[in-house]
Formats: sequence, C-alpha cells, structure tokens
Amino acid sequence: MKIGLIGPSLDPIAIRKASEMFLDLGVDQAIYLGEGATLEALTHEWARELGDGDARDFLTRAVAVAIRGTPEEIDALLESERAVRSLERLRTLPPPPARAVEMLGDRICLVVHDKKILDEEDIANAAVIVYGASPERLLKRFGPRYFYTPGPLAADGVLGVLEFDDEGHAAIITVDMQGKELDRDPILGATSRMTVAG
Repeated sequence: MKIGLIGPSLDPIAIRKASEMFLDLGVDQAIYLGEGATLEALTHEWARELGDGDARDFLTRAVAVAIRGTPEEIDALLESERAVRSLERLRTLPPPPARAVEMLGDRICLVVHDKKILDEEDIANAAVIVYGASPERLLKRFGPRYFYTPGPLAADGVLGVLEFDDEGHAAIITVDMQGKELDRDPILGATSRMTVAG
C-alpha cells in the first residue's frame, strides 16, 4: 500500500503536477494536506477536461461510440473513463476538527492539516501523525510515534509517501516531483528492536 502526501500550496499547477505524478506512480491514494477545497476544485476541472459526465452521460456516449465509432474512438472513450476514475484516488482532508485516519498494516496514521487540533488521546493511539501546516519538511520520532510533514509543496518540490509492503514493513519516503526517491525512513513498530552486530 502506498499513500501519497502533497504539501499545501497556493499554486494549482504544482498541485496538479504532484497529483499527476502520484497517479502515474500508482499510489493507492494521494492526500492533499492543505486547507480548503483547492484539490477538489482542481479535480472537478480536470474531470471536465477529460470529458467526464455522470454515469448516464458516459453510457449514452458509450452507446453512440459503440454503434458508430471507430475502434480508435472506442479506445479513446475507455481511456478517458479510466483517467477520470483514477482521479478518485485523490483525497482532501476533512474540515477541522475532523481528521483522516489511515491504516498502514497494524499502524494507525492520523492525517491533519494542523497538528494543534489533536489531543493526547489522538496522539497516544497513533503510530504516525502526518500534518501539512509547517514551514518546512520535518520527520521526528518520539518514542514509538512519528511526526511527519513534507512541508509546503512550493518550498523544495518534495512530496511524501507512506508505504506498507507485502512483508509488513512500513516506511516514510520523500520523493521529488518526478517520483524519484530521495530518502526512506522505516517506521518501527512499538515492539521493534534494533540489533547491532558487534
């Protein structure tokens, strides 16, 4: 499982570029860590560009293309529909005081814009706290808990990824706007122990 993390930005082009990169990378979902409906508005505009309508509109177009269309037109319609459906993997945060909760295997991840809305109980139950409101990228470990922010998108053009692989390993990864991995920090479980060979 991979969850992409897009830091807050006032630049819709940068947000879209980051979203497109994550969709190309095949993340299970990408979460925009900024406030407001920026990503939501961008996604609606993007869907309109792709020719999206409601399900009945798609079926009407599909019937018309199936009856009179060329194989290329049928392929184009299906590709457009796949592209629109991929936008469903883009998420925005719920408005405060709500918070998004994600699971990385057996680890609870809380995702918020501003970590100040979290109380002691929230933090006590989470293994990873991801937040957007920060002037810079930061990863801090306090006991078994990790606090992570990729920082604002415009700051250095980096994004975050939470990853949980088939072998049960979890990690916080920083990537650039092309999806190239810059660093990887394993998320140790509460009972994990580090062994040092002597």
